[in-house]
Amino acid sequence: MSTQTRQYKQLTQGQRYQIEALLRTDYIQKEVAVSVGISESALSRELSRNANDDGYGAESAHVLASQRRVKATKFSKTDKRHMTIIKKGLLLGWSPENISFRMKVEVPDIALSHTTAYKRVATNKVLGGSLYKNLPRFGKRRCKGGKRKAGRITIPDRVDISYLPAVVDLRSRLGDREGDTIYGQGAYLVTLVDRKSLLTLIGKVDTKHAEVVAESMIKLLKRVSSVCTVTLDNGGEFAAHEKVAKAMNADIYFAKPYASYQRGANENTNGIIRRTWPKKMALSHLTEDDMRAMKILINTMPRKALYPKDFKLLLADK
Repeated sequence: MSTQTRQYKQLTQGQRYQIEALLRTDYIQKEVAVSVGISESALSRELSRNANDDGYGAESAHVLASQRRVKATKFSKTDKRHMTIIKKGLLLGWSPENISFRMKVEVPDIALSHTTAYKRVATNKVLGGSLYKNLPRFGKRRCKGGKRKAGRITIPDRVDISYLPAVVDLRSRLGDREGDTIYGQGAYLVTLVDRKSLLTLIGKVDTKHAEVVAESMIKLLKRVSSVCTVTLDNGGEFAAHEKVAKAMNADIYFAKPYASYQRGANENTNGIIRRTWPKKMALSHLTEDDMRAMKILINTMPRKALYPKDFKLLLADK
């Protein structure tokens, strides 16, 4: 029984590379099988099922075997429910993590970890599906590493983040926000994210002129009930920060150059916006309805930082 079990054990990709290499030598099939550690009949089966017109290739053989194995899998009702939920979530721009968090709150009887969600998407890809194209980071390439020199900061009366009150990092109160701008053809977006609730405000401006950006920030911040602090990027568009501070009676701080992690909530939110409105898109064409739809999408999205609280808006900000 143990011999038979060994005989039908699935080959690994490493074993398939061994087979490909040995077949290019003068080894006969029996010798190849012994070297790889499988039976001769298992090797014969592998060659008959997974070779192609050009001969036997490890990569193509592994893909064929994986596809065949997935197609033979019997999917349970839970698997099918998982796929339905995953499809809906990905089409909304959610990541597998977002989907998992939402399910823990709204459908606790169906367990779905983000790892399982990724596996379901991978299975769908093997079967020829395209769900993987909806993953947040699909198609993105990492920039090559390299040292960057911090440019000279010319923002007048800039207050460094090192002076930020300790209570802000606790995320225990509403009203501490992070801000930045997003560039697009013909226009810019001003984004402000509350550190505790992650409530996001979005405004569109035609230019990055400091006065225009300041006016947009004031307009957005007047919509919420409390503004204690705002932590900004070092872009010159925030040079009129004192105007915002005076209008909102708030303290404004600036993150250190090239330290986007110091505005993590804002950076993460901007990444979500970029999934729908990439850099090359003309933002000048966005309408008020487009902006409203984006705000609803972001402010109702399940977020890791909020779990296990309600993912809809926290009550104090409206």
